[in-house]
Amino acid sequence: MILSVYRGDGSREGTPIVEPLLSDEALLQRGLAEMDAHAHAFNQIELEVVFRPGLRLGQIVEATDPSVPTPYRAKVTGIQITVTEAAIDTRLTLEQPR
Repeated sequence: MILSVYRGDGSREGTPIVEPLLSDEALLQRGLAEMDAHAHAFNQIELEVVFRPGLRLGQIVEATDPSVPTPYRAKVTGIQITVTEAAIDTRLTLEQPR
């Protein structure tokens, strides 16, 4: 498949792109990642925690819920940090497989 390409503000036609934008290996890895991401149902959990520098999106963390006897692991999918004169509040969004 060859696509029409326009340059600048869209008024100049450019040379068509005939090479794939991703290599076969990159396409396979992307496909595997997409299948893994949609393979299981997830519980989304909102959690307020003490501020800890170094938290990153995609990181696996261990959390404790007082209503559950054992800690659980979940992936960090969102980080919201609010800073006021009195405190630094951190809210995490976690995804936990069901």
